[in-house]
Amino acid sequence: MRIIILLIFVISIFFNPSIAQDELATYKRAKTLISYGNYDDAMELLRPYMDASQFGNLSYYASYHFAQAAYQKGSYKLSQSIITDLANNSTWPKQDESRYLLALTLFQEGRNFEALQEISKINSPKVKSQAENATYNFLKQTSVSFLAANLRQFNENKGYVLALKEQMERLSVMSNDERVVYNQIKDFSIASDKQNNSPSKNLESLDIALILPLNYSGGKGVKNLEANNFVFELYQGIRFAAKELKESGLNLNIKTFDTERDLNKVRNILADPFILKSDIIIGPIYPDESEMVMAFAERNSIPFINPLSNINDKLQGTAYSYLFRPSVNSIADSILEFSFKNLTGKRMAIAYSSGTRDEQLANLLVQQAGKFGYSIARNQKVVGREILDFFEKVNLKNPETVLADFVIVLTDDPNTASITLGFMESQNINTPVLVMDSWLYFNFANYEMLENQNFYFIGNNPIDFGSQNLLDFREKFNLENINYPSFNSHLGYELMNWISQTINPNKGFDFRRNLDQNAFTVGKITYGFNFLDSNNNTYVPIFKIGEGYFEIN
Repeated sequence: MRIIILLIFVISIFFNPSIAQDELATYKRAKTLISYGNYDDAMELLRPYMDASQFGNLSYYASYHFAQAAYQKGSYKLSQSIITDLANNSTWPKQDESRYLLALTLFQEGRNFEALQEISKINSPKVKSQAENATYNFLKQTSVSFLAANLRQFNENKGYVLALKEQMERLSVMSNDERVVYNQIKDFSIASDKQNNSPSKNLESLDIALILPLNYSGGKGVKNLEANNFVFELYQGIRFAAKELKESGLNLNIKTFDTERDLNKVRNILADPFILKSDIIIGPIYPDESEMVMAFAERNSIPFINPLSNINDKLQGTAYSYLFRPSVNSIADSILEFSFKNLTGKRMAIAYSSGTRDEQLANLLVQQAGKFGYSIARNQKVVGREILDFFEKVNLKNPETVLADFVIVLTDDPNTASITLGFMESQNINTPVLVMDSWLYFNFANYEMLENQNFYFIGNNPIDFGSQNLLDFREKFNLENINYPSFNSHLGYELMNWISQTINPNKGFDFRRNLDQNAFTVGKITYGFNFLDSNNNTYVPIFKIGEGYFEIN
């Protein structure tokens, strides 16, 4: 009998820990799933751990993470029902964090006054700073009447005061009462408090927040992403470069967020503590999301980079916002300077698509052409086969009566490109034609077969096809992904390498200073960058195909 009892005792010693470890592993997996955006699965795994009678203090942490997942999923009532008890539990170590999460759920429901009351109870300076940032994001479009009426009660909330100040500065006319309130806050600035309120920065690592609309067509998580998702292709290139950089010894920390094309989701992302301590923010891409993140970045002095856009009208007057690619202004300047130095004649014809970049670029060329002595023979918006009408109106078939000395076609549309290339080849056109470098990547294009090499390609962070680095990247990417990288994957790869060369623990993290010191730099797989005194890449080479190589002018 004693032997049996001893055996049971031994079994309990050696097997109970393993059971506990298995349970803890499931709990940790739930937390990992939250970071991946798989909120439903994470919540199901966490439910058993929320039983205080079985798991004690661990149940509080499980409940907290469950409430976080519910919030991120958009189930604000459910999150509220869980987090309220924790926010009122004075013995719970994360009471302030719980109050903050409760405030976020209240903001989402439009219960702004109650949310502000919860924030006023927060004691931790770090959590309070995050809550004040969230306050600004949620209230910056709120009516002046609400903000002014409650200023006395919430005047210690810096985000609240900043939101009120900005709203009042938008007023065309102020009442006497409003003028009194504005005079009280007009000199308010968060700059003096930024150093104390910002999370401590790890100077030994490069921390990057990646905010991308991975599910730009709807859906959540990574399971529903389509194979031709251009944002995911960009992400693949960034991730591949990050892996190489880590293997080379760089201490790199990247956290990825999916906006899901939802401004509420963007607002929630900006409340994440990691964003505030990041060295740089990559993305989003779409204008409405980018403007929200840009405002946050400017307010907190964090460099923000739009990885794909050429549109810079919203960047005017900003100090921390950048385009990875050339702006429409830089492209227009390069086209005009190149044409002036390398092409004969003073008549230009412009065809452009309905895309924002192409319309703005065409307008800039028309506005600035006179400075170089150019006249505009034709300026026409085209879609698909309408390009043939444009060529006919310019009389491009007849070299003796052609109305333009050179033609500029501004579009990334492969259909328009295919029709143009077929026309040039069949008609043996000799007039110079300037097109975007995206035309080089269309699989139907074979420019070397043209009798007249009259195409010139406008660089938009163009890839250096003669680079050994490019060949290495493509082969390694193919081995890992069983397919060669798309064009957007190339851009993502180059973007990550460019950032890591600009700021890192050795060079320091002053992005603007380092860009100016670098001046022109050769890219890893592109021809290079120049951000000297600029918030976009001003290096826009224009090149043509030579005998097996590119000729850059």
